[in-house]
Amino acid sequence: MPPETVRPLALVAMLGGASYVLSGVVHLASPEQTDPFSRASDNLIQILLALSFLLTLAGFVALHVRQAGNYGGPRGWTGFRAAAVGQAAMLAAAVASFLAGGSALSFLYTVGVLVLLAGLALLSVAGYRAAILPHWTAYLVAALAVIVFGKFGVVLTGLVWITLGYVLFSQRAQRPGDPHPRALRDLPRTRKRQNSRDRTAQ
Repeated sequence: MPPETVRPLALVAMLGGASYVLSGVVHLASPEQTDPFSRASDNLIQILLALSFLLTLAGFVALHVRQAGNYGGPRGWTGFRAAAVGQAAMLAAAVASFLAGGSALSFLYTVGVLVLLAGLALLSVAGYRAAILPHWTAYLVAALAVIVFGKFGVVLTGLVWITLGYVLFSQRAQRPGDPHPRALRDLPRTRKRQNSRDRTAQ
C-alpha cells in the first residue's frame, strides 16, 4: 500500500476514535445494557461500538504502512496482523450481537480481545524501535489496551485513536533520500562523540 494512503486512513481512524468516545458517553449516560437488548440506547451503543471497531482498523493499517519498512524484524508484522485479526473478531462479535438483539459470539469476542492485546504489545515495541513516529506514540499504541476497562476504557480508547490519527495525518511521508528520523534524533549524540574523538586525536 503506498505511503499516500496514510493520511486518509488516519482521518478514518480519527472518526473511529470519535465513534468510540460517543459510544462510551452514551453508555455512561444510559442504564446498563440489557440482554436481550430492550432499549434504543442498547442498540445505539452496539452500532457505535461496531462502527468504532471497523473504522479504527484503518488506523492499524495506517500505522503499519507508515512504519513497515523500518520494523527491523518480524515483530511489527506479527503485531499488526494480531491486532487487526483480534479487532476483526471483536467486530464480528459486535455485529452478531446487534443482529441477534443481544449478546452473541461472546467467546469470539474474548478471543479477539486477547489476540488484540498481544498484537498491541508487539506493535508498540516495534514502533518504538522503528523510530519513525515520535517515541511517545508507541506508548499510545500500548494504551489502546484500556478498552478492556468498560465504558471509561472505551472513551479513553477513542481519545487515544484521535491522537494517534492526528499524529499520522500531520506527519509528512518520508521521501527517498530523506534522513531516517532515528538519524536526526541521534545527531547531537553523534556530534558529541565526533568532537570527543577529535579532542583525543589532538
